[in-house]
Amino acid sequence: MSLLDKRISNYDELLRAARREIQLDIIIRDTNILNVLTGELLKGDIGIHKGFIVGLFDKSLKANNTIDGTGKTAIPSFIDPHVHIESSMILPNSYSEIVAAQGTGTIFADPHEIVNVMGIEGFNLMKKNTKDLPMRIYLDAPSCVPSKRDAESSGADIHAEDINTMIKSGAKKIGELMSIEEIISGDPILTDIIKEGWKNGIPRDAHYPILDLSKAFGMLSFSEKIRVFSGLIGSKITKGKHFNSSATKILIRKMRQLDHSALNAYLTALGLTSDHENLGPELQIKLDYGMRVLLKSPLEDLGGMLVESVKRLRYKDSIGITSDDVWLDELINKGAMIGVIKELVGYGLDPIDAVRFATINNAQRLAQAGFQDASLLGSISPGQVADIVLLNGPLDNFDVNIVINEGRIVAKGGKCIFSIPEAKFSPKALKTVNVPQITEDTIVLHSPNNTKDKINTRILEIPEKAALPLPILSQERIPIKDGILDSSKYTMICVLNRYGKSKKAIKGLIKGFPVENGAIASTVAHDSHNLTIIGSNPKDMSLAANSVVQSNGGITAYKNGKKLAHISLPIGGLMSDASINETSKSILQYRDALESLGLDSSNPLLHFVIFSLPSVPGPKVTDLGLWDDQKAELVPLFVED
Repeated sequence: MSLLDKRISNYDELLRAARREIQLDIIIRDTNILNVLTGELLKGDIGIHKGFIVGLFDKSLKANNTIDGTGKTAIPSFIDPHVHIESSMILPNSYSEIVAAQGTGTIFADPHEIVNVMGIEGFNLMKKNTKDLPMRIYLDAPSCVPSKRDAESSGADIHAEDINTMIKSGAKKIGELMSIEEIISGDPILTDIIKEGWKNGIPRDAHYPILDLSKAFGMLSFSEKIRVFSGLIGSKITKGKHFNSSATKILIRKMRQLDHSALNAYLTALGLTSDHENLGPELQIKLDYGMRVLLKSPLEDLGGMLVESVKRLRYKDSIGITSDDVWLDELINKGAMIGVIKELVGYGLDPIDAVRFATINNAQRLAQAGFQDASLLGSISPGQVADIVLLNGPLDNFDVNIVINEGRIVAKGGKCIFSIPEAKFSPKALKTVNVPQITEDTIVLHSPNNTKDKINTRILEIPEKAALPLPILSQERIPIKDGILDSSKYTMICVLNRYGKSKKAIKGLIKGFPVENGAIASTVAHDSHNLTIIGSNPKDMSLAANSVVQSNGGITAYKNGKKLAHISLPIGGLMSDASINETSKSILQYRDALESLGLDSSNPLLHFVIFSLPSVPGPKVTDLGLWDDQKAELVPLFVED
């Protein structure tokens, strides 16, 4: 039953409760209530009945259950409008157990990852695990599967009729539309998918990264460069407002001089939408064009500028907050929405603004875009759904004490007290890795011409001191010995289709990204999630790859022939069937393994994304070949002399 239907069916009793004619279910006494419409904290009582708020500031209300709110602060539960649950490597039921206790009452999950693997069956798998939970989990209909048809292949190919099927099965939004060039050019498949969103009157989510900061930097005068780099240093070290304000204004002014006219076509296609790909000052460009923006966990060097880009706005109603992708260990230790909120507040965002962004702003944007139930969420007001978080002490502590979801007490003291149903998945979900045995010969690069001693080869190169770790395509002449390229100066990458569509191993070389005497392999490789292996030598690469295949999916790290870590992810090759604690322990071991290999462990999937995800700028190696993003086509690895 929808929230709107529930409210209508209980209309008479709710009105009687509000008139004090009947005893309520719950009263929260003498608490500090955050009014997200005005930003004020007001002391009083909250009356709850049949899952809805029916009274405020009324001492005469009586209830079956009374909660002492003295010294506590009541805020609306968080609404997370864009989540990939699969990134946490657990199913929705386990995800809800963790996140509900952190104060999130509603999430909109885009099952983009599992649908890339299993198609509509993946959508149904997730849906089966969203019932009878301590929070609401709505699903999106994933829109870009695969993300770029010319560049990669996945386990499914979603068209408009599939979108319609998922909407009929309960999808509430069209998931992030990341195939930007195809949308702008009027690609018939993407056009029909977007039209399904319009026809059904549901929100259509954006994915529109503007990576023009490097261009803006190139336009700076010497004095402006000093001010901007002072801002970056201030953001990283002191998070000082005076640094970031000046730098932000300069960058916004420069970025407004660049051509962003493609946004006209993109937004004409999608209509009212919000975008979660925001690094800093470029969010102003999106607001200039009428796009709503969602803040998420910022890059460390840009956190202060991201917050300053928001603080400078006169009106902030178009700003929301989301969690997007969070690994399980961080989900437990830092949190989803509450983790992002704390991080942004640490960079100088006002705590009340942060709550408003995560509640009423998210709700109103979703309601305005077509999801009616969202109009009943996001505030502590009579007639609204009773999704309430009681915080210990003042608001800015964000210390969650009690969580109420739809009038039910679902968490106390940071622990979920709601009975979580067992996971449901079919045997087919455990058989999604169809890759033959991998040998060292699978990995090595064979020369197409044994008569030469060197061959001109295209390389994925990470430029020195790059603002973002995105590769460019370069060329180098590489020595050949016994018919095999000498890859000793490079990191190797190998991608194999894991859906049985091809047995061919696609190989490439990476410069400026050293891996120390080992390899990593994964079936979690956005967005098509083909088996991707990155390493310094064929032996460790083949060992890591076979370890992943043998466990029907996962992530493995090897060094000098020894397995350092393994995360078993047999459900779709993306999610674990083990306990939350066991899976989290495996993830921590993998982070340690990355450090041992000389790789950054703070963003463990970035290593695969930057080299294999074609919807992200830069050349990629996919299961179809070497993708040149500048030409928007597959190109040969070897260049003819």
